[in-house]
Amino acid sequence: MVVIGSGSAGGVLAARLSEDSRRRVLLLEAGPDSLTFTGLSMLWKFTSTSGGFLPRGKILGGCSATNAAIALRGAASDYDSWGEGWTFPEVMPSFLKIENDLDFGHEPWHSNAGPVAIRRKPIAELTELSSAFVKAAMSVGHPEAGDHNRPGASGVGPAPMNDLLGVHQSTAVTYLAAARQRPNLTIRPDTLVERLIIARGQVAGVVVSDGLIEADAVVLSAGAYGSPAILLRSGIGPAEDLTALGISTIADLPVGRGLQDHALVSVTLSVLNTMLEARFETIATFASSGSPIPDLQLFVGGPPSGPLPFIAGAALMKPRSRGRLWLRSADPQESPNIDLGLLSDPEDRVKLGEAMTELQRVVTAPPLRALIAEPDVFQQPLEDLVSTYHHPTGTCAMGAVVDSHCAVLGIQGLWVADASVMPQIPAANTNFPTMMIAERVAPWLAKVL
Repeated sequence: MVVIGSGSAGGVLAARLSEDSRRRVLLLEAGPDSLTFTGLSMLWKFTSTSGGFLPRGKILGGCSATNAAIALRGAASDYDSWGEGWTFPEVMPSFLKIENDLDFGHEPWHSNAGPVAIRRKPIAELTELSSAFVKAAMSVGHPEAGDHNRPGASGVGPAPMNDLLGVHQSTAVTYLAAARQRPNLTIRPDTLVERLIIARGQVAGVVVSDGLIEADAVVLSAGAYGSPAILLRSGIGPAEDLTALGISTIADLPVGRGLQDHALVSVTLSVLNTMLEARFETIATFASSGSPIPDLQLFVGGPPSGPLPFIAGAALMKPRSRGRLWLRSADPQESPNIDLGLLSDPEDRVKLGEAMTELQRVVTAPPLRALIAEPDVFQQPLEDLVSTYHHPTGTCAMGAVVDSHCAVLGIQGLWVADASVMPQIPAANTNFPTMMIAERVAPWLAKVL
């Protein structure tokens, strides 16, 4: 069994599949075998067609080692629309396998037995800026939310975070740290996957930068940009696009066509007291007009430590818009084209406008306004402020590219398990839902391998 990518899903899968000592698992990672993220050299440098930077983790642990460490699940209805085997009651046990919730682990909708520690900053320990954000949001009508992962929760409060004493509880630090001493698990870092070998409808191997790895079972967990790019280079994707690049079509599937991401508007704010710290540690969630679930998110934040200014953001967590990903060429060294399609659906523009208006209300409410030097930054048009929240999904979607067990349609021995298989993006930062997918798929793979 070869697992490609060691991130939020791949690290989980490699650890779970190697629990059976009779099964040999090879985990391939393009980045270094490091537990310390040191900057740009450990990021994939994707860009959007509009020129935006789209960083993704290129290190053991992938994006779980480089993200903001927000541990949200989303709403129950997010998963009820995914298909057979993915309703919220069915995926909840997989969420519980992940977490060791240090605050609510005793509650029936939480666990204290998983490998990933989750905690929320106590209100009394919030930075002055974060505390002011909570007070400001409550002053304009947002209820306090002690646990954003409680079913039906909405409001403002400390975010659940998989960060312990300043250390990201990534899959490298948690799942793989416990598994890597197993003799049947091999971790091979600094290994770029070029394409897959498919023979007579069966996966036969993986072409890497320095040779060929024979394998009759492969799981792609290279992320919502990496996994579709590998499939496309392997001849799995829209036939018209592949033919234009001189790639023989093995399976004509809509790879890359369902790209979906959270849209974000953010503003940079200066403060009167430059000694204040800005940390990403609180969020507010609420429902847009007509939405049955909290589909908008507000936050303030900044670098883990250091000087201000800071960022205030508003995100649309249930967008309708879709983009797409396609190859520039068959060269694995060349990044794919990525059109995020943000706000291409007019309804998304309306809802994100609601979020921006609410962010302005919170920022200009007295508790937060008293700290800010320049509150009049909301005069810019929405289009000038919108960007990605860096939660790409849907490029190898269930029902279109893979089946409900994440097997690639028409190809034996090949699966995709990461955020790319999400047919609808959840109303949550996507790290934990991606880990859940791996926990859900691992027992299915164990039965057939």
